Amino acid sequence: MPSAFFGLDIANTALSAAQVLMDVAGQNIANDATPGYSQQVASLVATPPYAQPDMGGLYTPQLGTGVEVQSVNRVRASYLDGLFRTTQSDESNYSTRSNYLQALQSVLNEPGSNGLTSTMNRFFSDYQTLSQNPQSSAARTVVQQDGEAIAAQIQQIYQGLQNVGQQAQNQATLDVQTVNSDLQQLANLNTTIAQAQAIGQQPNDLLDQRDNLLDSLSKLININVSTQTNTVGSYVTSQVTVTTPASGGGAVSLVDGGQYGSATLTPASSGPQFSLSATDAVTGTSSAVAPTGGSIGAAYQLVNQDLNPTPSSGTSLMSEFNAAALNLVNGINKVQMQGVYPVYTSGSTTPSSWSNGQAFFVTSSNTTGTLTASDIPGLEVNPAIQSDINQITTTTEPNPALGDNSNAIAMADFGQSQNGPVQTYASFVSDMGASVDLSQNLQSTSDSLLSQITSQREQTAGVSINEQMTNLIQAQSMYTAAAKVAEAMDSSLQSLLSAIQP
Repeated sequence: MPSAFFGLDIANTALSAAQVLMDVAGQNIANDATPGYSQQVASLVATPPYAQPDMGGLYTPQLGTGVEVQSVNRVRASYLDGLFRTTQSDESNYSTRSNYLQALQSVLNEPGSNGLTSTMNRFFSDYQTLSQNPQSSAARTVVQQDGEAIAAQIQQIYQGLQNVGQQAQNQATLDVQTVNSDLQQLANLNTTIAQAQAIGQQPNDLLDQRDNLLDSLSKLININVSTQTNTVGSYVTSQVTVTTPASGGGAVSLVDGGQYGSATLTPASSGPQFSLSATDAVTGTSSAVAPTGGSIGAAYQLVNQDLNPTPSSGTSLMSEFNAAALNLVNGINKVQMQGVYPVYTSGSTTPSSWSNGQAFFVTSSNTTGTLTASDIPGLEVNPAIQSDINQITTTTEPNPALGDNSNAIAMADFGQSQNGPVQTYASFVSDMGASVDLSQNLQSTSDSLLSQITSQREQTAGVSINEQMTNLIQAQSMYTAAAKVAEAMDSSLQSLLSAIQP
């Protein structure tokens, strides 16, 4: 039969369990504002009962021996964690892409008086004015100056687009470094957590750290996470496996238990384009990765698709800009070169001859009048025209009648023609705006979805102060009641001891 101290032992287990409950509630309350903290719950179980033998040798009835804390576990919902990371990867991708596209749009400075559209309209309006007085040196000078403004703005826009792409690549390079650091930390945590679980510990703080790293990683690149369990003696250990899709299909293992791979960003030999590869954590082989999520995915799409001057299919924003710029400068060159201009001898006011017009826009290495995308960074008004504004052609006829303005009118008409430079550039600006609007809509949708999932996740894993205060009061009441039991048992023992004393 149980000893006289049996009741005190039961009270002692209740006191110990109540103390743990209060400690857990206090820990939760203390970490209410701690980012990534998961609320913890103590699981109570009855201790093995004391079996009292009866006359038949059966161990009945059984007497309870008290209570104990079986474990202190985190409250998590793995399906919400997976949904959160997938949605966060999309949200990070859309928000980062939206920022990049808005930066591209700001380079255009459209609509506005300082945009290329306004400069083009002034340039062609200058020719309309020149057509009214073809002999005017002042009107020719204005044409030349606005031509120089066009060349400068085209270069400025081209370089501005390139700069945004380079900034995106630089940020992606930093993000890849963060990815590699996170992968190493995840592998180390996998090992440490498994070691702790193998000896019966419940490393809640380490599990939170691992989940926080996975959350952080999902903001940078799209990942798939699975949990692998293993039985060591009477304990179960868990480790996460992290993979990312490979370009050719399949997946690259980034973390597998205590092993980890690495990502590598390789810039293109020219332009802001880059490639991304990853080394498999298990096999050590390197595979190309085409990220579609996270901030790295946004940078990859911007520099390898939007700013790719020669996309593998369709058009890109950069190819559209190049086409619009070349439509403008090559079209102006064509009209300029179909005209003629007077050649004067020193001191003469009468042309000694007429010469075919030269290209209006050239580069130091290309004066043919047919420029390519590679010529855009070095675009300038023909130095010959800069030194002699008479070379701006207003007529197509040698020895024209005074006031002949056929070529000046042709230039003015070209500017506003169907599929002309103004319309082509307006189409590019419109496509840029549509891309920005789409990215903002996707960002807004993903923001809303992420907010809902975050709220659900917080309701499950987050700390509720009201709930913890209730738990604290219950644990305190349990402790007080257990203390009363101990006090009563102590009083009984004192009475017994007094009774048997001689």
